[in-house]
Amino acid sequence: MSLRSTLTLALLALLCGCYHSEQVDLVVHNATIHTMDEAGTTTQAMAVRDGRIVEMGPEREIMNRYQAENTVDAAKLHVYPGFIDGHCHFLGYGLNLQKLDLIGTKSWDEVLERLQRFAEAHPDREWLIGRGWDQNDWSTKDLPDNVRLNALFPDRPVLLQRVDGHAAVVNQAAMDRVGLDPDADIEGGLLERKDGRPTGLLLDNAVTVFQGIFDQADEATKRQALLDAQADCLAAGLTMVCDAGLDTNTIDLIERMHAEGVLKIRVYAMVSDAPANLSRYASTGPLLTDRLFVRSIKVYGDGALGSRGALLKEPYTDQPGHLGLQLASEAHFRDVAAWCREHGFQMNTHCIGDSANALLLSVYGDALAGATDLRWRIEHAQVVDPPDLGHFAEHGIIPSVQPTHATSDGPWAEERLGPERIAHAYA
Repeated sequence: MSLRSTLTLALLALLCGCYHSEQVDLVVHNATIHTMDEAGTTTQAMAVRDGRIVEMGPEREIMNRYQAENTVDAAKLHVYPGFIDGHCHFLGYGLNLQKLDLIGTKSWDEVLERLQRFAEAHPDREWLIGRGWDQNDWSTKDLPDNVRLNALFPDRPVLLQRVDGHAAVVNQAAMDRVGLDPDADIEGGLLERKDGRPTGLLLDNAVTVFQGIFDQADEATKRQALLDAQADCLAAGLTMVCDAGLDTNTIDLIERMHAEGVLKIRVYAMVSDAPANLSRYASTGPLLTDRLFVRSIKVYGDGALGSRGALLKEPYTDQPGHLGLQLASEAHFRDVAAWCREHGFQMNTHCIGDSANALLLSVYGDALAGATDLRWRIEHAQVVDPPDLGHFAEHGIIPSVQPTHATSDGPWAEERLGPERIAHAYA
């Protein structure tokens, strides 16, 4: 081989070696990577350092430019940016994994069977708490009472929430434990009665009478719940969640777990509208880190359609004379809106029925006073009277909708709303 050929080969080898000069933590190649730009571009490889994408590009270009101890051949699989869940109850989901799961039960009998097995498996638990039943999945679609609960558990308190959390059944022992007045009228809630006595069925704010039971989880329990929820979310590709209602103690715990490095998922936290929470953030302002975003207040305008708590302009088709429940006064909504505007927070309000949506759109419009870029949200916005739709665009209000409600409510929603209202619901 001539000297010239030898030098040429050496120079080529040197140049090739230069392409591998930049060290990164991870290289993914042989992939179909969706960049999510406006053109819908896909590419084949990417380099990652310190948890962030350094560069994406063609296979050979990225492989020549970067080297990493961790190199993944994606075998042509599709790679997407992490998904963001726009409305969930992240901590609640993790805590529910520790409770009795009633999702998918086909009758009240099956609910009680699962409850008895759970009670036998957990003899040390003072309270028996479950969630997930839905009377719309049963052949008899009536909301349950506590007659059989009282017979099965005369002394051990039981609380069983409906799938949406807006209704629950409790036994007499549970009502006695919290000192629930059987004659109480609860603003924004309903304590169902028969022959003047409570049946154990609670709707909306009546459920919150038991909030102390939900909040009694200690820090170790909450910590494990957050880790369990994170594991399921990351496995599904979710890298950020919007938790629709947290207290300050939980937000502080999330911030500590982020700092420790054990909680990696990003959290947009809506702060519940309790006076103590507003007082705290009035003095501190929003909390914004690289993984935790606290700049919104969560308010409940009405209940849920499944338990007939959603606030409607006209009565329920399947319960004449009943309009649903408004969970707080208009004055409260306006006070919170004024607070949010003053302190730079978003206001995110749960509204399902057309009357609740109309009321809060009016409250928002007055508070925003011409501002159209503050990104206040109506959570769910399931039933909106067509004349009210324009207020979303007029004030830059975001309808935060969850399409899964259209499918979960589909089998029975028309029974609640009738043919005219269902035509413009969930749309």
